[in-house]
Amino acid sequence: MSPYSRIYSLLIALVLGIQARQNEGKDGFAGGDELKLNSYVAASSAPPRPIKRIAHPSTLSLDVLPRRSPPAGNYGRRSFPIDAPILRHTDSFRLKLSAFDDVFHLHLRPNEHLIHPAARINHYRIGPDGKSVLSHTEPLLPDSVKAYWGEVVHANASPERMREDAAGVWPRPSGKSELGWARITVHDAGDSSRAPVFEGAFSVNGDVHHVTTKEQYMRTKHHMDPHIQLINEGDDEELVIWRDSDVMTPHEHQAALGLDNGPMPIVPARTCAHDTLSFNTDPLENQALRRPIEPATSWYDPFGFLDTRFANSSLTRRDDVAGGGLGTNFVDNIGSNAGCPSTQKVVYMGVAADCEYTKQYGSASNASQHIIANFNTASALYKTTFNVSLGIVELEVHDPQCPSAPDSATPWNRACSDTITLNDRLSMFSDWRGKKGDDGAGLWHLMSGCPTGTEVGIAWLATLCQTTASGSPGSVVSGTAVSTSGRVEWQVIAHEIGHNFGAIHDCADGCESNSGQCCPLSAGSCSANSQFIMSPVAQTSEMKFSPCTLGNICSLMTGNSGGKTNTGCLIDASNARKTISLQMCGNGIVEEGEECDPGSGAESSCCDATTCKLRAGAVCDPQSSPCCTEQCGFAPTTQVCRPSKDNSCDTAEMCTGNSSSCPTDIFSPNGQSCGSGGLSCANGVCTSLDKQCQIVGASMNLKKACPNQNDKSCQVSCQDPSVANQCIILQSALVDGSPCGYGGTCVSGNCQTGSFLDTAKSWYTKNLQISIPVTVVVGIIVILILWGLLRAMHRCAIGSGRKERKSMRRLSSWGNAPPMVQIPPTPGPTAYPRPGPNVPPPSTYPRNSRHGTSNSWDRQQRQPPSLTPGYAGHRPSRSTGSAYEGQGQGHYAPQFNMPAPSHSPPQQRPY
Repeated sequence: MSPYSRIYSLLIALVLGIQARQNEGKDGFAGGDELKLNSYVAASSAPPRPIKRIAHPSTLSLDVLPRRSPPAGNYGRRSFPIDAPILRHTDSFRLKLSAFDDVFHLHLRPNEHLIHPAARINHYRIGPDGKSVLSHTEPLLPDSVKAYWGEVVHANASPERMREDAAGVWPRPSGKSELGWARITVHDAGDSSRAPVFEGAFSVNGDVHHVTTKEQYMRTKHHMDPHIQLINEGDDEELVIWRDSDVMTPHEHQAALGLDNGPMPIVPARTCAHDTLSFNTDPLENQALRRPIEPATSWYDPFGFLDTRFANSSLTRRDDVAGGGLGTNFVDNIGSNAGCPSTQKVVYMGVAADCEYTKQYGSASNASQHIIANFNTASALYKTTFNVSLGIVELEVHDPQCPSAPDSATPWNRACSDTITLNDRLSMFSDWRGKKGDDGAGLWHLMSGCPTGTEVGIAWLATLCQTTASGSPGSVVSGTAVSTSGRVEWQVIAHEIGHNFGAIHDCADGCESNSGQCCPLSAGSCSANSQFIMSPVAQTSEMKFSPCTLGNICSLMTGNSGGKTNTGCLIDASNARKTISLQMCGNGIVEEGEECDPGSGAESSCCDATTCKLRAGAVCDPQSSPCCTEQCGFAPTTQVCRPSKDNSCDTAEMCTGNSSSCPTDIFSPNGQSCGSGGLSCANGVCTSLDKQCQIVGASMNLKKACPNQNDKSCQVSCQDPSVANQCIILQSALVDGSPCGYGGTCVSGNCQTGSFLDTAKSWYTKNLQISIPVTVVVGIIVILILWGLLRAMHRCAIGSGRKERKSMRRLSSWGNAPPMVQIPPTPGPTAYPRPGPNVPPPSTYPRNSRHGTSNSWDRQQRQPPSLTPGYAGHRPSRSTGSAYEGQGQGHYAPQFNMPAPSHSPPQQRPY
């Protein structure tokens, strides 16, 4: 810091301090606190510049959209009539207001995930010993918080947008018709005689408009800010509105201070307290600062199996923006959401308010209300940027009276002191958070009324989902951050939680393109000119995350090795997380260990609301059980406990007479036909996809469901009647039991896959244009295969017959058989010998296929004795039975006058 800049800062502090003394006690502002704030100016950046213009908006209308009936069968005892003339936390509506000679149309819908279903508020008070003690705990019910988010729509497009909102169409980018975003929390919906009371912010063409209550404006009012003056009779006296463009410029501020002589000195930009923490800058302490490296290949371990534990990260500072390491990764990922969740996620947080913060807002109720409003605005920003909503699961609110001495249990809850900085509070708060353990909160945030100079917030870098604490006293690290009260707290909250998610600061004036210590505007430009949330110096401008921060956070969610944030605490938005130690009496839910629970502030003659136990003589509580009478007894069997949803698909259930519970709901099988036009049963309701489009999309004249056969979203999707081949997806979920995908069934908004047979059958019936041709082709192929098999079998049968006939021909292949001769009976011993048959011998031996290779030696050996040379006739004997006749396989016809065998080697007989 140059000497000239330091002199200028001291001069600013002196002037502000003198004016603070002069204005002490004016405008409802504590001059002493202001002087204390300004006494730290020389140590940090300049304080927020004052506002030069405010207005009081006039609410023209609050138009609640038609409510849809809850899903059939959901009969909650806390439900209001569908036509109740009160604004509900589940309503969507249009808020029409005028200010600055303009009319704004805010189309808003509920922030469904801001409050956890089991959220609670812990109230603390000062005990007799001067320490903070838990006074009482009460549930933070979602229906008690009316938080909404949406868009600012051009007046000409508002009527059409109303019809879409009534049908529940998901907002689609519509070019110039959307002027900006909107986040509003309604404290009082008002009536015909009273205007509604709300606060929040909305953007119109890049200029953020801030709406707050009169009391809140006075609490944070700068002594140079305009006084509240009601000019028009129709203005809402409870509300104050100003724009970022209404904040003084540096030159206007200089002129207002009487320092308009000479040029405005340029003060070098300085970072916030985040950069003063070694954990946020030293890779030895924070593994998120380490970058993955490729280990060198070793001769003894060419595949790196032995070195993985040493090669996970590099203990070096992130490299240059234009070089390597994290800076390069951010440049490569500028504007990319790769790595961020593709489906809606929620991180539930715990929020604590110290005594100084509560004192700033006058009461614990006001402090809680303001915290919820700020988190509603910050949550919507995270939801639209990273697809991650911020939810509140627990609030710790301390009494406005600070303890006389710091309590060792909550050392961060203490009065402001020059010796305790934001860094100290962060360390003490982190130590306290680590002792709570895994309580279901992914982050904890401290709201304090004690900034250090003009450092209004501080956080640990990349500690998302870290529930434990580590480090030494004075530098204890956990998943925590600290924000302080001020004019636009939601921006500070969003900034500090961004650090928890792993975001570093955007680059400011005077940065170097290769510093590697900040997020550049683009690959070729360093300074982001304080345009975005992660600017190290708070400025008034369009508040959103820079493209570099988007790539920064998303890339860390899927990083490897050291450079990765823990995302284990991010849960699906459709699932309500079961948290530890949040069970309580008074939340209207009968939980384990409770016999009844009429709800906070409810009176019951059967149940003790303070202990959630049944009163003496009572066996049940009608506010907690459907089959219980006002006399605290079981209802008779004639009492209907669950009416029929649809006579075609469901029957009514009756009480059993011996239990306070209603019997299990029994209905017709899903998919059973219940009428014409494709109507079928779905969890007891006779409906169809077309019918659900007609009911939900009546305001847009929707008639037919989209033909997307494999849609597994379980959301009502209808054909756009005005645009051919285009579908409109509505926010309404299909009735449980409705078909989805191929053979699936919708259950609680999720598509459950059916069996393989159901899937195949559904695919076939829903894709006839494909399945019929495929069936024909497959049928032809099967017929051809069968024909080929039959033909092969036929040929085999024919071939077998031919072999048999060929074998028979082999038996007769020796030639013509000699004539059969009748041999007379053997004469007696006195008869003369009869000569052999006069059969001429064949000149050659015909070939036989089986014995054609037999040689003459073998054949001579096999000749019968009657055929030996010298035999002159045939002599019958008993051993032979009869004379030789015929010829066969392996035998030879008789041959006469054969020469005597020689002693020469056997020769092959010629044929």
